[in-house]
Amino acid sequence: MRAASAGKLFVVMVVCTVYFLSFVRLGVLAYESFGPDQGRYRSGTYVGPVSLSGMTRGEAGQAVADQVNDWRATASLAVRYQEKKAELPIDIFTFRLSESMKHIVNGRSSPLLVLVDMSACMETVERLLPRTAADALDLKALEADLEAAASQLSVPDQPFDLARYLPSSGRGQTVVSEAAVSVRDESLARFLASERRLALPANQLVSLRTVTQKAGDGLSDRAISALASAVYRAVLSTNFLVMERYAGSKLPEGIPPGFEAKVDDKRDLQWLNPNSTDYTLILRYDGRQLKALVYGWPFAYQYIVRASKAEPIEPRKIIQYNPRLAPDETVTKQTGRPGLLVKVERDVRDGSRLIRKETVSEDFYPPTYTIVVKGLEVPESSLPNSSQESGAQSPSSDTANGGQTGESNGQSEAQNSEGQNSSASTNMAPPTETKENGESGGSQ
Repeated sequence: MRAASAGKLFVVMVVCTVYFLSFVRLGVLAYESFGPDQGRYRSGTYVGPVSLSGMTRGEAGQAVADQVNDWRATASLAVRYQEKKAELPIDIFTFRLSESMKHIVNGRSSPLLVLVDMSACMETVERLLPRTAADALDLKALEADLEAAASQLSVPDQPFDLARYLPSSGRGQTVVSEAAVSVRDESLARFLASERRLALPANQLVSLRTVTQKAGDGLSDRAISALASAVYRAVLSTNFLVMERYAGSKLPEGIPPGFEAKVDDKRDLQWLNPNSTDYTLILRYDGRQLKALVYGWPFAYQYIVRASKAEPIEPRKIIQYNPRLAPDETVTKQTGRPGLLVKVERDVRDGSRLIRKETVSEDFYPPTYTIVVKGLEVPESSLPNSSQESGAQSPSSDTANGGQTGESNGQSEAQNSEGQNSSASTNMAPPTETKENGESGGSQ
Protein backbone atom coordinates (compact mmCIF):
# COMPACT_ATOMS: atom_id res chain seq x y z
CA MET A 1 0.00 0.00 0.00
CA ARG A 2 2.74 2.40 1.01
CA ALA A 3 4.74 1.66 -2.19
CA ALA A 4 1.67 2.24 -4.38
CA SER A 5 0.91 5.54 -2.64
CA ALA A 6 4.47 6.72 -3.08
CA GLY A 7 4.36 5.87 -6.76
CA LYS A 8 1.13 7.79 -7.30
CA LEU A 9 2.55 10.79 -5.47
CA PHE A 10 5.69 10.78 -7.68
CA VAL A 11 3.57 10.65 -10.84
CA VAL A 12 1.42 13.53 -9.67
CA MET A 13 4.55 15.65 -8.92
CA VAL A 14 6.04 14.94 -12.34
CA VAL A 15 2.81 15.90 -14.11
CA CYS A 16 2.57 19.12 -12.12
CA THR A 17 6.17 20.08 -12.86
CA VAL A 18 5.72 19.53 -16.60
CA TYR A 19 2.52 21.53 -16.52
CA PHE A 20 4.00 24.54 -14.82
CA LEU A 21 7.09 24.59 -17.09
CA SER A 22 4.96 24.33 -20.20
CA PHE A 23 2.71 27.10 -18.93
CA VAL A 24 5.66 29.45 -18.43
CA ARG A 25 7.04 28.74 -21.87
CA LEU A 26 3.70 29.07 -23.62
CA GLY A 27 3.03 32.28 -21.70
CA VAL A 28 6.22 33.86 -23.02
CA LEU A 29 5.40 32.82 -26.57
CA ALA A 30 1.91 34.19 -26.23
CA TYR A 31 3.23 37.51 -24.93
CA GLU A 32 5.70 37.79 -27.80
CA SER A 33 2.97 36.96 -30.31
CA PHE A 34 0.16 39.19 -29.02
CA GLY A 35 2.03 41.78 -26.90
CA PRO A 36 2.74 45.41 -27.82
CA ASP A 37 6.25 44.52 -29.31
CA GLN A 38 4.85 42.00 -31.73
CA GLY A 39 7.48 41.10 -34.39
CA ARG A 40 10.20 43.45 -33.04
CA TYR A 41 13.72 42.55 -31.95
CA ARG A 42 14.64 42.82 -28.31
CA SER A 43 17.43 44.93 -26.84
CA GLY A 44 20.88 43.46 -27.48
CA THR A 45 20.07 42.20 -30.99
CA TYR A 46 22.91 43.01 -33.41
CA VAL A 47 24.06 42.11 -36.92
CA GLY A 48 27.71 42.98 -36.99
CA PRO A 49 27.94 46.48 -35.47
CA VAL A 50 24.31 47.39 -36.37
CA SER A 51 21.81 47.43 -33.48
CA LEU A 52 18.34 46.07 -34.36
CA SER A 53 16.72 46.78 -31.02
CA GLY A 54 12.99 47.58 -31.40
CA MET A 55 13.00 47.04 -35.19
CA THR A 56 10.81 44.77 -37.25
CA ARG A 57 12.42 42.35 -39.62
CA GLY A 58 11.87 44.65 -42.58
CA GLU A 59 13.24 47.67 -40.73
CA ALA A 60 16.24 45.67 -39.60
CA GLY A 61 17.09 44.60 -43.14
CA GLN A 62 16.89 48.19 -44.38
CA ALA A 63 19.03 49.46 -41.48
CA VAL A 64 21.79 46.94 -42.18
CA ALA A 65 21.73 47.72 -45.92
CA ASP A 66 22.01 51.47 -45.24
CA GLN A 67 24.99 50.98 -42.93
CA VAL A 68 26.74 48.82 -45.51
CA ASN A 69 26.16 51.37 -48.28
CA ASP A 70 27.51 54.19 -46.10
CA TRP A 71 30.61 52.15 -45.36
CA ARG A 72 31.16 51.40 -49.05
CA ALA A 73 30.91 55.12 -49.86
CA THR A 74 33.36 56.32 -47.24
CA ALA A 75 35.67 53.44 -46.32
CA SER A 76 39.30 53.36 -47.41
CA LEU A 77 41.30 50.21 -46.75
CA ALA A 78 45.02 50.25 -47.52
CA VAL A 79 47.79 47.66 -47.56
CA ARG A 80 51.51 48.36 -47.32
CA TYR A 81 54.87 46.65 -47.53
CA GLN A 82 57.73 48.62 -46.03
CA GLU A 83 57.69 51.99 -47.85
CA LYS A 84 55.08 51.03 -50.45
CA LYS A 85 51.36 51.55 -49.91
CA ALA A 86 48.22 51.07 -52.01
CA GLU A 87 44.43 51.31 -51.59
CA LEU A 88 42.26 48.21 -51.89
CA PRO A 89 39.19 48.58 -54.13
CA ILE A 90 36.02 48.39 -52.03
CA ASP A 91 34.23 46.27 -54.62
CA ILE A 92 36.34 43.26 -53.63
CA PHE A 93 33.97 42.91 -50.63
CA THR A 94 30.61 41.15 -51.10
CA PHE A 95 28.12 41.45 -48.21
CA ARG A 96 25.71 38.52 -47.83
CA LEU A 97 22.82 40.47 -46.37
CA SER A 98 20.03 37.93 -46.82
CA GLU A 99 22.01 35.14 -45.17
CA SER A 100 23.06 37.49 -42.35
CA MET A 101 19.38 38.30 -41.64
CA LYS A 102 18.46 34.62 -41.58
CA HIS A 103 20.96 33.97 -38.79
CA ILE A 104 19.67 36.69 -36.47
CA VAL A 105 19.17 35.52 -32.88
CA ASN A 106 16.77 37.73 -30.97
CA GLY A 107 18.55 39.42 -28.08
CA ARG A 108 22.01 38.39 -29.23
CA SER A 109 24.76 39.44 -31.65
CA SER A 110 25.19 37.67 -34.97
CA PRO A 111 27.90 38.25 -37.61
CA LEU A 112 27.55 40.30 -40.76
CA LEU A 113 28.66 37.81 -43.41
CA VAL A 114 31.25 39.11 -45.93
CA LEU A 115 33.24 37.51 -48.75
CA VAL A 116 36.52 38.89 -50.13
CA ASP A 117 37.55 38.42 -53.75
CA MET A 118 41.18 37.45 -53.12
CA SER A 119 41.98 37.26 -56.83
CA ALA A 120 41.17 40.95 -57.21
CA CYS A 121 42.93 41.69 -53.92
CA MET A 122 46.14 40.03 -55.11
CA GLU A 123 46.28 42.34 -58.12
CA THR A 124 46.93 45.16 -55.65
CA VAL A 125 49.14 43.13 -53.33
CA GLU A 126 51.45 41.96 -56.11
CA ARG A 127 52.21 45.57 -57.02
CA LEU A 128 53.73 46.01 -53.58
CA LEU A 129 55.50 42.73 -52.89
CA PRO A 130 58.55 41.27 -54.60
CA ARG A 131 57.71 38.04 -56.36
CA THR A 132 59.32 35.73 -53.82
CA ALA A 133 57.48 37.45 -50.97
CA ALA A 134 54.12 37.32 -52.77
CA ASP A 135 54.48 33.57 -53.24
CA ALA A 136 55.10 33.09 -49.50
CA LEU A 137 52.19 35.25 -48.31
CA ASP A 138 49.66 33.65 -45.93
CA LEU A 139 46.55 34.41 -47.97
CA LYS A 140 44.10 32.75 -45.58
CA ALA A 141 45.22 34.90 -42.65
CA LEU A 142 45.04 38.05 -44.80
CA GLU A 143 41.57 37.10 -46.05
CA ALA A 144 40.31 36.49 -42.50
CA ASP A 145 41.58 39.89 -41.30
CA LEU A 146 40.04 41.72 -44.26
CA GLU A 147 36.68 40.00 -43.72
CA ALA A 148 36.78 40.80 -39.99
CA ALA A 149 37.34 44.50 -40.68
CA ALA A 150 34.55 44.63 -43.27
CA SER A 151 32.18 42.63 -41.05
CA GLN A 152 32.51 45.32 -38.36
CA LEU A 153 32.15 48.09 -40.98
CA SER A 154 35.35 49.60 -39.55
CA VAL A 155 38.38 51.30 -41.08
CA PRO A 156 41.72 50.44 -39.39
CA ASP A 157 43.91 53.36 -38.32
CA GLN A 158 46.91 51.79 -40.04
CA PRO A 159 47.20 49.98 -43.37
CA PHE A 160 47.35 46.20 -43.33
CA ASP A 161 51.06 45.39 -43.06
CA LEU A 162 51.72 42.59 -45.54
CA ALA A 163 54.99 41.72 -43.78
CA ARG A 164 52.91 40.33 -40.90
CA TYR A 165 51.65 37.61 -43.22
CA LEU A 166 55.14 36.43 -44.21
CA PRO A 167 56.76 33.51 -42.37
CA SER A 168 59.64 34.37 -40.06
CA SER A 169 61.90 32.01 -41.98
CA GLY A 170 61.83 29.76 -44.98
CA ARG A 171 62.04 29.87 -48.74
CA GLY A 172 61.89 33.35 -50.19
CA GLN A 173 64.41 35.00 -47.91
CA THR A 174 67.72 35.82 -49.54
CA VAL A 175 70.84 38.01 -49.34
CA VAL A 176 69.48 41.50 -49.96
CA SER A 177 72.74 43.43 -49.60
CA GLU A 178 76.46 42.68 -49.36
CA ALA A 179 79.80 44.48 -49.27
CA ALA A 180 83.43 43.41 -49.12
CA VAL A 181 86.72 44.93 -47.95
CA SER A 182 90.14 43.53 -48.82
CA VAL A 183 92.23 43.09 -45.68
CA ARG A 184 94.78 40.68 -44.22
CA ASP A 185 94.73 40.53 -40.46
CA GLU A 186 95.40 37.66 -38.06
CA SER A 187 93.13 38.98 -35.34
CA LEU A 188 90.27 39.18 -37.82
CA ALA A 189 90.97 35.62 -38.94
CA ARG A 190 90.66 34.44 -35.34
CA PHE A 191 87.49 36.47 -34.72
CA LEU A 192 85.84 35.14 -37.89
CA ALA A 193 87.29 31.65 -37.88
CA SER A 194 83.69 30.59 -38.47
CA GLU A 195 80.78 32.55 -39.86
CA ARG A 196 79.16 34.96 -37.42
CA ARG A 197 75.48 35.95 -37.48
CA LEU A 198 74.03 39.04 -35.82
CA ALA A 199 70.26 39.41 -35.42
CA LEU A 200 68.76 42.69 -36.64
CA PRO A 201 65.34 42.70 -34.91
CA ALA A 202 62.40 44.67 -36.29
CA ASN A 203 62.20 48.30 -35.13
CA GLN A 204 65.33 48.01 -32.98
CA LEU A 205 68.65 49.85 -32.86
CA VAL A 206 71.82 47.83 -33.47
CA SER A 207 75.32 48.79 -32.30
CA LEU A 208 78.45 47.43 -33.95
CA ARG A 209 80.59 48.41 -30.97
CA THR A 210 78.83 45.78 -28.87
CA VAL A 211 79.93 43.18 -31.41
CA THR A 212 83.57 44.23 -31.34
CA GLN A 213 83.58 44.47 -27.56
CA LYS A 214 82.72 40.78 -27.34
CA ALA A 215 86.08 40.08 -28.93
CA GLY A 216 87.80 41.95 -26.09
CA ASP A 217 91.26 43.18 -27.05
CA GLY A 218 91.60 40.47 -29.69
CA LEU A 219 90.77 42.70 -32.67
CA SER A 220 93.34 45.13 -34.01
CA ASP A 221 92.45 48.68 -35.03
CA ARG A 222 92.91 47.67 -38.65
CA ALA A 223 90.49 44.76 -38.24
CA ILE A 224 87.86 46.91 -36.52
CA SER A 225 88.16 49.56 -39.23
CA ALA A 226 87.69 46.98 -41.99
CA LEU A 227 84.78 45.36 -40.17
CA ALA A 228 82.94 48.65 -39.57
CA SER A 229 83.49 49.84 -43.13
CA ALA A 230 82.19 46.59 -44.68
CA VAL A 231 79.10 46.63 -42.47
CA TYR A 232 78.47 50.32 -43.17
CA ARG A 233 78.62 49.81 -46.92
CA ALA A 234 76.24 46.83 -46.71
CA VAL A 235 73.77 48.82 -44.59
CA LEU A 236 73.73 51.68 -47.10
CA SER A 237 72.16 49.38 -49.72
CA THR A 238 69.12 48.78 -47.49
CA ASN A 239 66.33 50.91 -46.07
CA PHE A 240 67.96 50.78 -42.63
CA LEU A 241 68.46 54.15 -40.95
CA VAL A 242 72.07 54.99 -40.04
CA MET A 243 71.80 56.70 -36.65
CA GLU A 244 75.50 57.14 -35.79
CA ARG A 245 78.59 56.99 -37.97
CA TYR A 246 82.05 58.57 -37.84
CA ALA A 247 84.95 58.89 -40.24
CA GLY A 248 88.61 59.36 -39.28
CA SER A 249 90.97 62.12 -40.34
CA LYS A 250 92.94 59.74 -42.54
CA LEU A 251 91.49 57.19 -44.96
CA PRO A 252 92.62 53.66 -44.01
CA GLU A 253 94.34 51.57 -46.64
CA GLY A 254 92.05 49.31 -48.67
CA ILE A 255 88.81 51.18 -47.89
CA PRO A 256 87.15 53.12 -50.73
CA PRO A 257 86.61 56.83 -50.06
CA GLY A 258 83.15 57.57 -48.69
CA PHE A 259 82.60 54.18 -47.08
CA GLU A 260 84.79 54.40 -44.00
CA ALA A 261 83.27 53.91 -40.55
CA LYS A 262 85.26 54.48 -37.38
CA VAL A 263 84.49 52.43 -34.25
CA ASP A 264 86.37 52.74 -30.97
CA ASP A 265 85.68 53.41 -27.29
CA LYS A 266 84.11 56.79 -28.04
CA ARG A 267 82.67 56.27 -31.51
CA ASP A 268 80.17 53.76 -32.80
CA LEU A 269 78.28 52.61 -35.88
CA GLN A 270 74.56 52.32 -35.12
CA TRP A 271 71.61 51.71 -37.39
CA LEU A 272 67.87 51.03 -37.05
CA ASN A 273 65.84 48.32 -38.78
CA PRO A 274 62.55 50.17 -39.46
CA ASN A 275 60.80 47.13 -40.95
CA SER A 276 58.30 44.83 -39.24
CA THR A 277 60.38 41.76 -40.11
CA ASP A 278 63.74 40.67 -38.70
CA TYR A 279 66.96 40.56 -40.71
CA THR A 280 70.33 38.91 -40.12
CA LEU A 281 73.83 40.33 -40.56
CA ILE A 282 76.31 37.65 -41.70
CA LEU A 283 80.09 38.20 -41.36
CA ARG A 284 82.57 36.04 -43.29
CA TYR A 285 86.33 36.16 -43.77
CA ASP A 286 88.44 34.00 -46.08
CA GLY A 287 91.84 35.41 -45.14
CA ARG A 288 91.83 37.99 -47.90
CA GLN A 289 88.36 39.49 -48.05
CA LEU A 290 85.92 40.45 -45.31
CA LYS A 291 82.29 40.16 -46.38
CA ALA A 292 79.22 41.63 -44.70
CA LEU A 293 75.85 40.32 -45.90
CA VAL A 294 72.28 41.31 -44.94
CA TYR A 295 69.86 38.37 -45.14
CA GLY A 296 66.06 38.49 -45.07
CA TRP A 297 62.97 39.30 -47.13
CA PRO A 298 63.56 41.39 -50.28
CA PHE A 299 62.98 45.11 -49.98
CA ALA A 300 60.13 46.94 -51.67
CA TYR A 301 62.57 49.29 -53.42
CA GLN A 302 66.10 48.99 -54.74
CA TYR A 303 68.81 51.11 -53.09
CA ILE A 304 71.71 52.00 -55.41
CA VAL A 305 74.68 53.65 -53.67
CA ARG A 306 77.42 55.47 -55.52
CA ALA A 307 80.35 57.66 -54.51
CA SER A 308 81.49 60.63 -56.55
CA LYS A 309 85.02 60.82 -57.84
CA ALA A 310 87.27 61.82 -54.94
CA GLU A 311 88.26 65.47 -55.30
CA PRO A 312 91.91 65.98 -54.27
CA ILE A 313 92.77 68.98 -52.11
CA GLU A 314 96.35 70.13 -52.57
CA PRO A 315 98.26 70.84 -49.36
CA ARG A 316 99.41 74.35 -48.51
CA LYS A 317 103.08 75.13 -48.18
CA ILE A 318 104.36 76.70 -44.98
CA ILE A 319 107.77 78.40 -45.00
CA GLN A 320 109.74 78.80 -41.76
CA TYR A 321 113.12 80.50 -41.26
CA ASN A 322 116.00 79.36 -39.12
CA PRO A 323 119.10 81.56 -38.58
CA ARG A 324 121.20 78.46 -38.03
CA LEU A 325 120.86 77.50 -41.69
CA ALA A 326 122.91 79.03 -44.48
CA PRO A 327 121.11 81.67 -46.57
CA ASP A 328 120.73 79.35 -49.54
CA GLU A 329 120.02 76.23 -47.47
CA THR A 330 116.49 74.65 -47.48
CA VAL A 331 115.24 71.72 -45.42
CA THR A 332 111.85 69.98 -45.85
CA LYS A 333 110.57 69.48 -42.33
CA GLN A 334 107.28 67.80 -43.30
CA THR A 335 106.14 66.38 -46.63
CA GLY A 336 102.57 67.30 -47.48
CA ARG A 337 99.80 64.88 -48.37
CA PRO A 338 96.76 65.81 -50.48
CA GLY A 339 93.35 65.76 -48.82
CA LEU A 340 90.14 64.26 -50.22
CA LEU A 341 86.53 65.33 -50.55
CA VAL A 342 84.01 62.67 -51.61
CA LYS A 343 80.22 62.75 -51.78
CA VAL A 344 78.09 59.61 -51.40
CA GLU A 345 74.57 59.53 -52.88
CA ARG A 346 71.83 56.91 -53.04
CA ASP A 347 69.09 56.38 -55.62
CA VAL A 348 65.86 54.75 -54.42
CA ARG A 349 64.22 52.98 -57.37
CA ASP A 350 61.15 50.93 -58.07
CA GLY A 351 62.41 48.99 -61.04
CA SER A 352 63.29 51.59 -63.67
CA ARG A 353 61.34 54.37 -61.90
CA LEU A 354 63.34 56.75 -59.72
CA ILE A 355 61.53 57.35 -56.42
CA ARG A 356 63.99 59.78 -54.85
CA LYS A 357 67.66 60.70 -54.67
CA GLU A 358 69.38 61.08 -51.32
CA THR A 359 72.70 62.55 -50.19
CA VAL A 360 74.16 60.09 -47.70
CA SER A 361 77.36 61.86 -46.65
CA GLU A 362 80.15 64.23 -47.64
CA ASP A 363 83.44 62.96 -46.25
CA PHE A 364 86.38 65.33 -45.94
CA TYR A 365 89.93 64.17 -45.25
CA PRO A 366 92.10 67.25 -44.57
CA PRO A 367 95.47 67.58 -46.29
CA THR A 368 98.80 67.49 -44.47
CA TYR A 369 100.72 70.72 -45.01
CA THR A 370 104.21 70.86 -46.47
CA ILE A 371 106.64 72.59 -44.08
CA VAL A 372 109.89 73.97 -45.50
CA VAL A 373 112.64 75.55 -43.34
CA LYS A 374 115.00 78.07 -44.98
CA GLY A 375 118.06 79.99 -43.88
CA LEU A 376 117.96 83.73 -43.33
CA GLU A 377 119.14 86.03 -46.10
CA VAL A 378 121.86 88.40 -44.75
CA PRO A 379 121.39 92.08 -45.86
CA GLU A 380 124.25 93.64 -47.92
CA SER A 381 124.84 96.30 -45.23
CA SER A 382 126.00 93.61 -42.82
CA LEU A 383 128.45 91.95 -45.26
CA PRO A 384 132.22 92.13 -44.39
CA ASN A 385 133.06 94.23 -47.50
CA SER A 386 130.61 96.91 -46.45
CA SER A 387 132.14 97.00 -42.97
CA GLN A 388 135.64 97.44 -44.37
CA GLU A 389 134.60 100.37 -46.59
CA SER A 390 132.91 102.01 -43.65
CA GLY A 391 136.02 101.47 -41.49
CA ALA A 392 138.29 103.06 -44.10
CA GLN A 393 136.36 106.29 -43.93
CA SER A 394 136.14 106.43 -40.08
CA PRO A 395 138.85 107.15 -37.48
CA SER A 396 140.99 104.38 -36.02
CA SER A 397 139.12 104.54 -32.75
CA ASP A 398 135.91 103.76 -34.59
CA THR A 399 137.64 100.97 -36.45
CA ALA A 400 138.67 99.39 -33.21
CA ASN A 401 135.10 99.27 -32.09
CA GLY A 402 133.80 98.33 -35.55
CA GLY A 403 134.00 94.61 -34.96
CA GLN A 404 131.73 94.69 -31.98
CA THR A 405 129.39 97.18 -33.57
CA GLY A 406 129.10 95.20 -36.78
CA GLU A 407 128.55 91.98 -34.93
CA SER A 408 125.94 93.56 -32.74
CA ASN A 409 124.23 95.10 -35.72
CA GLY A 410 124.38 91.81 -37.56
CA GLN A 411 122.69 90.03 -34.68
CA SER A 412 120.12 92.79 -34.42
CA GLU A 413 119.39 92.60 -38.15
CA ALA A 414 119.15 88.83 -37.99
CA GLN A 415 116.75 89.00 -35.07
CA ASN A 416 114.62 91.61 -36.81
CA SER A 417 114.65 89.62 -40.05
CA GLU A 418 113.72 86.44 -38.21
CA GLY A 419 110.96 88.20 -36.33
CA GLN A 420 109.48 89.63 -39.55
CA ASN A 421 109.60 86.26 -41.43
CA SER A 422 108.12 84.38 -38.52
CA SER A 423 105.21 86.79 -38.53
CA ALA A 424 104.84 86.39 -42.27
CA SER A 425 104.83 82.62 -42.10
CA THR A 426 102.30 82.76 -39.28
CA ASN A 427 99.99 84.89 -41.39
CA MET A 428 100.32 82.50 -44.31
CA ALA A 429 99.33 79.48 -42.28
CA PRO A 430 95.83 78.86 -40.97
CA PRO A 431 95.19 78.89 -37.20
CA THR A 432 95.87 75.16 -36.97
CA GLU A 433 99.47 75.74 -37.97
CA THR A 434 100.08 78.68 -35.68
CA LYS A 435 100.95 76.45 -32.76
CA GLU A 436 103.24 74.36 -34.94
CA ASN A 437 105.14 77.41 -36.16
CA GLY A 438 105.45 78.76 -32.62
CA GLU A 439 106.84 75.48 -31.40
CA SER A 440 109.22 75.39 -34.34
CA GLY A 441 110.35 78.91 -33.58
CA GLY A 442 110.89 77.98 -29.95
CA SER A 443 113.06 75.05 -30.86
CA GLN A 444 115.08 77.28 -33.11
